[in-house]
Amino acid sequence: MYMVRDLPRISKPPTSGEAERIISRDIELMARSCRRRFPIAVKRIEGSIIFDVNDNAYIDFTGGFGMLPLGGQHPEVVEAVKSCLNSSMTIPSSLYSEQAVELAEELAKIAPIRGDVRMLFRDSPSEVIDAAAKAVRWHSGKHVILSFTESYHGSTEEALMLSASSRIRKPPVRIIDVVYGVGRDCANCPVGLDPEKCRGECLKLSRGLVEAAAPDELAAIMLEPISLEAPAPPPTSYMEALGMLAKDLGGLLVANERFTAPARTGRWFALDHWNFKADIVCLGEQLASGLPLGVLAAREEIIDMEPLDHEACGGSVLSISAALATIRAIRDEGLVERSGRIGRNILRRVGELAGELGWRTHGMGMLIGMRPIGADRRAGEIMARMIVDECFRVGLLLWRVGATILITPALNIGEEVLERGLEILEEKIIEISRRSRASSA
Repeated sequence: MYMVRDLPRISKPPTSGEAERIISRDIELMARSCRRRFPIAVKRIEGSIIFDVNDNAYIDFTGGFGMLPLGGQHPEVVEAVKSCLNSSMTIPSSLYSEQAVELAEELAKIAPIRGDVRMLFRDSPSEVIDAAAKAVRWHSGKHVILSFTESYHGSTEEALMLSASSRIRKPPVRIIDVVYGVGRDCANCPVGLDPEKCRGECLKLSRGLVEAAAPDELAAIMLEPISLEAPAPPPTSYMEALGMLAKDLGGLLVANERFTAPARTGRWFALDHWNFKADIVCLGEQLASGLPLGVLAAREEIIDMEPLDHEACGGSVLSISAALATIRAIRDEGLVERSGRIGRNILRRVGELAGELGWRTHGMGMLIGMRPIGADRRAGEIMARMIVDECFRVGLLLWRVGATILITPALNIGEEVLERGLEILEEKIIEISRRSRASSA
């Protein structure tokens, strides 16, 4: 156990002692492309507190980098996984299980899908994106998918082709049957308009690209309702224009909600904020409290392909059981509503400070981003990195994508722990902003 008043606690350098031995072995054995976000050798996670092998205690404002919506060791998730292990329920996913049926039933009740819903389980969200691309092409008989710049959909081949972030897709990758439209960043409009008035003007550019490059060949539009790099939610007019674009071009709508569902934005799905219905919704590890899982929820006819197209079912029963427990805990503890309420409070608080320092805050629910206004991309990234590193030094874990600092704590984070983390964040932002202004004067 721990006392909130003693948090965070950094009693030893995180890379000293036993941690040094573990980190050294990791460096010797693991691929250099496998990067750790922080030099921490984790011993255990309790709720929103991460303990390392040196008994340092960190406040986690990343929610396990988006993968632990209930923090660590939530009793219902732990019990569900233990029950599977005790029952020898690590059966192959190609056989029937009650847990898989129950999870499909729970998701069918809440998924923002038009019509009857069917599920496809995989072992990762990237595999789900690949399956979604295959399904829309099979169903439509068309080949082209419209994705957007600065989007990220995964690291497998098809998912990587659909991603268009310069920080993600650095290795050479074939670009086949993909058109990249203008990415939406309503906090920094790519066409210089007021997002509340433009009615999705940037989508007209994407329409022109599709009509020029692939007339009558659009199978689907792949979107992230809210991206990590620019988590400003789109206005209703944008979502309406997006739906109209898909209808006019004859494409299906595929929503990647890996980081936004379940309940991260204050609704079960981000799409629920606009009462927006997609044809396919893709989910990831967050649904299973960090265990490997990908779920594709779709209109019935879209994924009723020939069995050989999806013969290898995915999703271990351990992961499926964890997902079922996660959904039920979120519902029973009222965390959908809490995410919206706590998120608004965080956004209001950090927004006041950001306004004073020339920063911008944006987000929805407990997915909140902060980034400097006016700084060029490189300068903004340096500033964000300095703040994340300095917060880590004193025991607060944050993450960033480019120049955006992300605040994504567990949905059930204790309010005292949250308050302590916000105090540290505010202190470090003020300190580093002042230091930066002084050095540039």
